[in-house]
Amino acid sequence: MEMIYRVKKPETILRFMQENNIPSKILELEDNKAKIYVNNTLKSRRDTVKKGDKIHFFVKPEKRDPRVKPEDKELDIVYEDPYLLIINKPSNMQMMISKAHLSGTLANRINHYYEKNDIKAKIHFVTKLDKEGQGLIVVAKHKYIKYLFSNLDDTMTYYFKALVEGTLALKESVIPLPITRVEGSIEREISQTGDECITNYKVIKEYNDYSLVDIWVKNKKAHQIRVHFSYFYCPIIGDMIYGSGEYDEELMLFCYKINFIHPITEEDIHYELDLPKNFKKFIK
Repeated sequence: MEMIYRVKKPETILRFMQENNIPSKILELEDNKAKIYVNNTLKSRRDTVKKGDKIHFFVKPEKRDPRVKPEDKELDIVYEDPYLLIINKPSNMQMMISKAHLSGTLANRINHYYEKNDIKAKIHFVTKLDKEGQGLIVVAKHKYIKYLFSNLDDTMTYYFKALVEGTLALKESVIPLPITRVEGSIEREISQTGDECITNYKVIKEYNDYSLVDIWVKNKKAHQIRVHFSYFYCPIIGDMIYGSGEYDEELMLFCYKINFIHPITEEDIHYELDLPKNFKKFIK
């Protein structure tokens, strides 16, 4: 992997690396030196750069995870660059393999894509969705890129559409209730000793027995949205854990939009999807 940065001020390459959290140990070697190029010339960390220069850092490739069996199945990629993927995940699909799910996961499909396109990387999920959920997720092509995302939590916003049972008393509000895991279970619950999390929402349209809601969150926790709406007796339709069981549907929770600052290029990345077919079918 080649990481390309534009220099904003005169300084040594070592100082630039320190300011941008680039550790020497991740870089390839050439002539027993870290592989760093400026203006097509191999440089050392002691060399200086000036404003406007482009520094090319060559990162050691990773080996694909042999435990993740490649599977040649559809993979809906909505964005790709040398550093990351944004994928539209189908509903009812595990993200990563486990002892109980060695195949049929999103990771199996990604590993096939990596193999087919000679992408030497392990699978690093930057964002995650529940098995039942669908929509946009971000995948880093190197563990270092995933690490850089950890410094961007406050800049990343996730937007969801949801169909919830009933109608909400407040049509636009914030749910600031902490959540914790129920001991011995995959379930979560509201608890004052739990992790802080905030769910923002706005009702888009109300129907007879359900509502279409726009939701946006930062630093999303597992099951956060599902638990928050269930707490107010408006669970997500199709939620077999926190719902009423009245609707035998897929989980009607869809991550349709994501915004973040690219950790390498510093571009504002913004992608948005239309409502999926199962939402439109249910509403119709």
